[in-house]
Amino acid sequence: MANDPFYKDHWINIDRDRLERYQRMFQWNPASSILYEPADIGPGHVVGDFGCGPGYTAIEIASWVGVDGHVHALDINSDFISQTRNNAMAAGTDDRISAHQCDGSRLPLPDASLDRLTTRNTLIYVDNAEHVIREFRRVLKAEGKVHAIEGDWPMMIVEPVPTETWAALVDAASHACRTPDIGRKLHGLMALAGFSEIDVQVVARPDTDGRLLPMIKNMAGYARDRGQMSNASIEEILSTIEQALVGRSYLALAPQFVVTATR
Repeated sequence: MANDPFYKDHWINIDRDRLERYQRMFQWNPASSILYEPADIGPGHVVGDFGCGPGYTAIEIASWVGVDGHVHALDINSDFISQTRNNAMAAGTDDRISAHQCDGSRLPLPDASLDRLTTRNTLIYVDNAEHVIREFRRVLKAEGKVHAIEGDWPMMIVEPVPTETWAALVDAASHACRTPDIGRKLHGLMALAGFSEIDVQVVARPDTDGRLLPMIKNMAGYARDRGQMSNASIEEILSTIEQALVGRSYLALAPQFVVTATR
């Protein structure tokens, strides 16, 4: 809707160029498997994937649950839902994947219907993370598990950009998120929702070759749109990073909180 805040609207209304870019960016990377291991997803499980994007993670999960399992792919964006259905058909897993459009305020699933629910880099954008996590608990079966993978923007570092300068960029870009520091909050939110056996891991794979550059450029774009920093300052940050990449002095860390909790 037109009155939605930016952190929500820019996922509801995605232009064609961004959609095409996300189709490439959100392809399943086998290196991500380690992030999902604590979820303990297995054959026959019924799994929800909240914030499914174009569906590549849901398709991968469908291969884990096998022919006796099922995946419910959920996203706020109607184009992502269409892409998920098309991509699942192309992958031959459309009989195991149901795609639903929702914003998390009420999941279109019955009580106690899922064995597992996964979400990655999505709770950072929702209107009310505490409410959404309570919804996760509602749709999980007894002993079911929620598995959340989320970043924490203020904990991100980029060298050799000065600490204060990078912090200013993060602050200027943070209007693109509802809860930029969601990672550190997950444990408490799970506990408040009534989950037990809450396991917290923090994964921070150093980037020395520009793997995180698309994310950094997105953040720079958000900062530019807000107008809190001058374009010259933002361009200087990007130039510093590009020069550091060439000179091999670049290092970035974007910690991911991997939190698994039992209903």
